[in-house]
Amino acid sequence: MGVRASARPKARLGRSLVGGVVTLLAAAAVVSAAPASAAAVSAEGLVGFATLSGYGRTGTNGGTGGPTVTVGNYAQLAAAVADDLPRIVRVSGTITGNGDDMLDVGSNKTIIGVGSSATISGFGLDVNGWGPAEVDWGGDTCDPAERDRFTHVQNVIIRNLSFRNSPDDSINVQCYSHHVWIDHNTFYPASDGSVDIKRGSDLATVSYNRFAGTDKSMLLGHSDNNAAQDTGYLRVTYHHNWFDGSNTRHPRVRFGYAHVYANYVSVDDYFIGLGVEGRIYAESNYVRGAKTITQDFGNARLTWTNSNFYDIATITRANDSGKTKDDWLRADGSVGPPPYGYSAGSASSSPPSAGAGVSGADIVP
Repeated sequence: MGVRASARPKARLGRSLVGGVVTLLAAAAVVSAAPASAAAVSAEGLVGFATLSGYGRTGTNGGTGGPTVTVGNYAQLAAAVADDLPRIVRVSGTITGNGDDMLDVGSNKTIIGVGSSATISGFGLDVNGWGPAEVDWGGDTCDPAERDRFTHVQNVIIRNLSFRNSPDDSINVQCYSHHVWIDHNTFYPASDGSVDIKRGSDLATVSYNRFAGTDKSMLLGHSDNNAAQDTGYLRVTYHHNWFDGSNTRHPRVRFGYAHVYANYVSVDDYFIGLGVEGRIYAESNYVRGAKTITQDFGNARLTWTNSNFYDIATITRANDSGKTKDDWLRADGSVGPPPYGYSAGSASSSPPSAGAGVSGADIVP
């Protein structure tokens, strides 16, 4: 998984700010709960699986109720996201990594970019409670046997950031983390995935993001052999994202349930990867270009509603490759809709003008 950094205290239960973390936070600017900007705008509201109740909490509100801190360098960011106390963390300018591949993010955090230039460069964010202390006694990754032996990260919002040049993933959600909202970000190519959700994580929404030339864009479930940890988890909503010249995994689904709707799809390879035991409900997606709508990697089931649209360019590319429709779109219609309210709209409302990616103005946390 690469090198990880954590500024968290070793004690996992009842974590609190201590020592150098307090000092680093004091160096960051503490501001009012809402950005003092005349250009501030409210983004589209949260919908999807991240709104549901589960695991002792109702919905996802990130750092709401905690102080707001503005950070401008890696040390300040690491300190601000290290503990589990509610906090709104505003990222100003470009934050460059310190050599670690991934930075651990604790619970109850809103990490939000200021304006249109906030950037995470050279590292990724790891929403993951399996930190250095757990690695010491349990090994590199969390296993089902350890599920109840460590604190799971929950209630995290990541918005309005550009991600560049991660040596691992841009955002990784893993080890039973839950209630996560990833919204209005722009992802450029990383060495691995852009947004990977795996290892028993659950109740997440990925919305209004732009994936610009990314390769392995979004993974839901990391291994064909992980049924014991993933079955019954990995419920994720993907909506109003813009796949802008990206390559694969929009998403690729193993074991989980993916609601994929109102996305604008202009990709170099396939749209949705059908992995082992995955379930996908896809509607109102606008497929501008793809070699195939689906790619078979297992026995996943897909409902592809009539509200989806794919244009003649997609059909031409598929025909030119010698594939029949059954080859480039495999859907059995057996997956039901998700258990929450939403408005999918029509495929014609899904082009990039819908506002995917980093906003041009401050987003109100």
